[in-house]
Amino acid sequence: MKKNMKKLLSSVTGAAMLTGGAVQAATAEIGYEVKVNENVASYSKVAHVNGDFYFEQDAVTPADEVFNLFGTVSTAMCARPNFAFETGAGETRFVNIGGSVRRAQTLSMADIQGQGSETKILKCSCATGSAIANAQITGVPLSNILQLVDLEEGTNTVTFTGTDGYSVSLPLTYALEKNAMLVYQVEGTPIPTGTQVWVPQAVARYFTRSLADVEFSIQEKVPEILTADASQRAKVSIMNRFDDTVFTVGDQIEFEGYADDFNKTIAAIEYSMDGGETWSSFATRDTDPNKWVYWHFAYTTEAPGTYKLDVRARTEDGTVSPLASSVIFTVASKSKA
Repeated sequence: MKKNMKKLLSSVTGAAMLTGGAVQAATAEIGYEVKVNENVASYSKVAHVNGDFYFEQDAVTPADEVFNLFGTVSTAMCARPNFAFETGAGETRFVNIGGSVRRAQTLSMADIQGQGSETKILKCSCATGSAIANAQITGVPLSNILQLVDLEEGTNTVTFTGTDGYSVSLPLTYALEKNAMLVYQVEGTPIPTGTQVWVPQAVARYFTRSLADVEFSIQEKVPEILTADASQRAKVSIMNRFDDTVFTVGDQIEFEGYADDFNKTIAAIEYSMDGGETWSSFATRDTDPNKWVYWHFAYTTEAPGTYKLDVRARTEDGTVSPLASSVIFTVASKSKA
């Protein structure tokens, strides 16, 4: 008998904002003791839940959702205000490059694009919340820009400042190791506010939008590297929202969502349908930490009841999601013909 596949999914970014990190997960293994939900008895249980699993990393957030929901991706993702930028048609935007350089530059968009553009898929992940985007971006590596300005000896810090006044400093070695990029397109669409800074595997606070100035400097003490809150390590989210949907026995439900841990590789996605008493683990081998892990899990319903699926991620260094994601769904008996 052919199974009835049910796949209900809200928009990628919207669901991420709504459901990510909503429930704490039970992590009974390897000394973790965080509860999934204290009201486990209200749900039907399935021990050692099994299903069909696969993952991908090139699923991207649509450009219009990146622009509209996150403002211009980065700082809005971490709860900064969504400033409005009034730009006229055909306006030429410039980025000033200065500080401890021998040849200061003022670069137009055309100048930047002429420094060796690259197109790749990268994620932008918030350090303090669940928000995340995975996008195909086009831009120029910061290392290419250095060839234009001739840094003074001892330069160890770079500061990015946006037209909204937002400014962030980071060690120059860190920016170069992470291959920081001046980005001007997302999904082939020009960024409405000009140029952004994207720093692969770094927290979104470094992703400066509407870039105005890049300043190099020689500091006695380089800035500390910003890292994610412990609660956002191995972040995971279920993207499905079922609302009033009722499934029937025999339906196959395809759940999907993402997992990410900044510069750490996601090693496995794990599922529980008995309140965290048992977990079924599915390996995610050879993943690229520059991108999110977008997972799919198809479960075939076996009996009527109300169920809760909990999902957590596990990283290469053994970190388990301190905040899991959960979804509740109802299964009814098949109606008699």
